[in-house]
Amino acid sequence: MSFISPITNRIGSGLRTCYDYCLKKPDLMLSRTKFLEKACEKFQDPKTNAAWIAGLGVFSVILKDGFGCYLYVTQSLNNKKIPEDKRKFVAALDLANGGLMILLQILMTYTISKKAFQEKMFNKLFGKMFNRQTSKSIQAIMEQKDHLKGKVKGNQDFHRAFESYKDASIAAFGSLTALIAATTIGKRIITPFIATPLADKTKEWMCRNDKPTQIHKDTKNTYDTSISAGEKAEAQKTKQNPQSTKSQISNNLLLKAITKYQTEQKP
Repeated sequence: MSFISPITNRIGSGLRTCYDYCLKKPDLMLSRTKFLEKACEKFQDPKTNAAWIAGLGVFSVILKDGFGCYLYVTQSLNNKKIPEDKRKFVAALDLANGGLMILLQILMTYTISKKAFQEKMFNKLFGKMFNRQTSKSIQAIMEQKDHLKGKVKGNQDFHRAFESYKDASIAAFGSLTALIAATTIGKRIITPFIATPLADKTKEWMCRNDKPTQIHKDTKNTYDTSISAGEKAEAQKTKQNPQSTKSQISNNLLLKAITKYQTEQKP
């Protein structure tokens, strides 16, 4: 077993070196930046910590979507499985989709995170939990405790704590709704409706300096839209069996004549 010790020591030394250069030193450098110092101050402030948490959450999602958009566009432009004359459109669709996702997430975050909007929405959904009647009910429950009898009703500390709890709830509600609005409504509901129509404009912008390319035979549109599918089928049927068509016309005329005669013979 003596030959195993040098191997484990080398592995341990390599892991420690990797940890120092990949995690420890970058973290120390990041911790000394002014941005992180300001972020720590904001996190320690109960009035701004929820907004900063929501902002960083949305920022991380936007950063991820931006990097993903770049990868998708690059992959589409260099994907040999896609015909050359269609690559720009696929890449334009990816670019329009990614750009709209980022833009709408920013707009939804700034719209939903407004304090006035948050308070109005919170009061509509949870206002009954923080009204005067609820406050009195909580005070009555607390007064039932022996050590709190006569110390809750009319106590200003209770009212300040109750209002502070409401403010903290509104802040948490704002952070949650901002993330939901950005990642669900803006990204998954609104973006797909706009991205596809915008892809043509994006393709024109991407191809503004390109030379005309030859359309691939597998993707060339040869469908004739001037004649409907039903008319084509009827014409093909007539062409293949003209005698059957003539016989059908004769039968229809005979049937009409018999029907007309029976109608005239009725009293």
